Amino acid sequence: MQKISDITSNGRILFFGRTIIDNKTGGVFFNWSGSGFEVVFEGKRLDAYFCAIETVFPPEGTLWPWISVFVDNNETPAYEIAVDRHEHRVTLFSSEVSERHKIRVVKRSENDKGKVGILGFELDGNFLSPEPVKSKYRLEFIGDSITCGFGNEAKRRDDMFKTEEENGLLTFSAIAAREIGAEYNSICISGIPLCKPSDPQLKLVFPEFPEIESRSFAMEDYYEYTDRLHEEKRGLKNSFTKWDFSRFLPYAIIINLGTNDSSQIKASKNKGAEERHFEARYKEFLYKVRNLNGERPIICCSLGPMDYYLYDNILNAVKEYKQETGDMRIFCHKFGGIFPDVEGYGAQDHPSVLTHKRMGKELAEKLKLWLGSEHGNGAEDTGL
Repeated sequence: MQKISDITSNGRILFFGRTIIDNKTGGVFFNWSGSGFEVVFEGKRLDAYFCAIETVFPPEGTLWPWISVFVDNNETPAYEIAVDRHEHRVTLFSSEVSERHKIRVVKRSENDKGKVGILGFELDGNFLSPEPVKSKYRLEFIGDSITCGFGNEAKRRDDMFKTEEENGLLTFSAIAAREIGAEYNSICISGIPLCKPSDPQLKLVFPEFPEIESRSFAMEDYYEYTDRLHEEKRGLKNSFTKWDFSRFLPYAIIINLGTNDSSQIKASKNKGAEERHFEARYKEFLYKVRNLNGERPIICCSLGPMDYYLYDNILNAVKEYKQETGDMRIFCHKFGGIFPDVEGYGAQDHPSVLTHKRMGKELAEKLKLWLGSEHGNGAEDTGL
């Protein structure tokens, strides 16, 4: 068995998603939902040395990250496990005879609820050159707990969060990507709003769980960084690592934010002012997304399926942005609601896997239309 500890410069390990080198362990952390790595090897056995950082979440205790392991081109994982120790050796593949296989490891739980990295490998055999990426498109998703797949595999509607019941590979984003043959990045955090309210006293509250400390954070402050959550977990206060946007050039960017903003605004005594503030910040976020990603990608501003309170405000923000910039490569989409009699619920009224499947196919049809248009100038779908 040979050991491989040089993972940051080893050209035979293919990383995908926004990954970050941890300054404490030296491991490459793949914390975002749907991120991970792929290797091709020939041999009898392949072990991986993982490292993990747990999250203490008061209602459920200690949460560890979950990963899915795929062998060759199978769409069903060979197995799914929790990396439930700070250092964890896992056998990714074992056989009595030498065989050639592709192994793909994907993070299925979200960034903010347990982090995972790879430290090295031990194998009876050799790594081969990675297979070329054959995806037709590249997509990026920016969202909250809905995009994460919060509790989408929960057995009961009133279940609280458990990482084993969150499957980022069965979210609308992952499903839409598979439907159109795309690779994707997902930047999503449960509970996150697009922006902080103008009133600093307004915070996200969870009446059923008063022990959960409200956080003052917003996607507009996290999007441009590789993994600010990870660096904050390690104690960094500023000078976060900025993402190199040239590393992943999407054809389309799908934003699904506003559900948590509405929770804050509904608690305000001056809802009108907060709604106008949201519109202004949403428009500024569109400027940021466009400036960081260039002119090429189509931008889809979506909302649903849990709350539509701010959808008209999103339409207003998009309209103003288009008028100011002349940028016509931007669309709006309103996901259909949850149909509990048919689809049930995930944890805490979140969409179930069945709802995610419908949403993913619904979005895939829109993406085929938008991406199939020569210039991305098809008719706007307001979702109304």
